[in-house]
Amino acid sequence: MLWNYRVVKKKVSEEEVIFDICEVYYKDNKPSGWVWDENILRQESLVDLEDALIGIQEALKQPVLEIIGDDEGLREV
Repeated sequence: MLWNYRVVKKKVSEEEVIFDICEVYYKDNKPSGWVWDENILRQESLVDLEDALIGIQEALKQPVLEIIGDDEGLREV
């Protein structure tokens, strides 16, 4: 299964929106799932941490993904 880091936007209340860097998984080249509330800056080695930082930089170059409804899916904003 293909995955990468992406910026995900989530509306947590009428007044509050948050953005997070998440692992996003793809099915047929479309976002199909994500990991929320995982600290991606905690890695098992310095090399893994450097790789995560590169992935974060790439995520910031991609369109933001928005959570649809009550965690029903993702769409590009």
